[in-house]
Amino acid sequence: MINASDFEVFLKSSQNTFIKKLLIRNRIYEECEDILPYIKKYIMKNKRVEYLAIVGAFLREDEDLFSLKDEVKEFELHNIKVLNYYELKIDCYNFIKEMY
Repeated sequence: MINASDFEVFLKSSQNTFIKKLLIRNRIYEECEDILPYIKKYIMKNKRVEYLAIVGAFLREDEDLFSLKDEVKEFELHNIKVLNYYELKIDCYNFIKEMY
C-alpha cells in the first residue's frame, strides 16, 4: 500500500529526474488514499514521464489507469503515453527464461 504523503515526498524530491517508464502497482485497502492527484501535480504537469502505467491506485485493486479513458486523454495532452500495466511490466521469470 502506498502512503500518499510518502509518495508526495518521493515525487517532490525527484522533481529534476526524468523517468522514461514509470510503473506503479498499489494494493488497495479501505483506508487507502487516491494517489492520482499527486501524479497529476508532480508528474503530468511537469511532463516528467514518457510512459506511465498504474494499477490499483483507484477504487478497485485491479483497476488500471489505461482503462480510464478520460484520464488517458488528459495525460496524452501532456505528451505522456498511458499503457496497460500488465503489458509494460517485466515478468522476471519470463525475462530470465528468454535470456537463457
